[in-house]
Amino acid sequence: MGAPRLKPHNPQELERLLDWVSGKSSILEIGSRYGYTLVDIAHRLVPGAKILSVDLPDQEGWNDSQAICHLRQNIQRLQNEGYAASLIEGDSHARDVIDEVHSCGPFDVVFIDGDHTYDGVLRDWENYGHLGGVVIFHDIREPQLGEWMGLGVWRLWEELRATHPSEEFLAPGSKMGIGKICKP
Repeated sequence: MGAPRLKPHNPQELERLLDWVSGKSSILEIGSRYGYTLVDIAHRLVPGAKILSVDLPDQEGWNDSQAICHLRQNIQRLQNEGYAASLIEGDSHARDVIDEVHSCGPFDVVFIDGDHTYDGVLRDWENYGHLGGVVIFHDIREPQLGEWMGLGVWRLWEELRATHPSEEFLAPGSKMGIGKICKP
């Protein structure tokens, strides 16, 4: 089953994600794109929760030119609804972004859904994974022949789930998957 452009998650996997964040009081999302999934997440958090989004607008043509406008509007919407929501526009791998995020942490949940290459997701895990009691990854399914083979989240996921308490969910027919690392 495909995912809609503005909410790029399989509906069943999105529901699992929302269950995992339900009742938490803070989240860091790396890679919010349009921000509509972040709005759904916020509505499952406690009222007034701390929400921090890090996103690099139009990275290598991945987003359309309006993605950052949608994200800014959704951050403003969350602020208007009483959430402590903020946005850092920049590369999650840049030292200044890392430092700014660290000054805002820790978080109950870190949701990593940005750079999907192995090196990129590894860097996000190393830079931000320790900031959350729970770390969630999107797109943990290994790509199949004919799909984008640069997707490397699955490789890191395989490494982490071998050494950390974890839970994963792959909806029937999904090309994505979602995984959760629970740290002691």
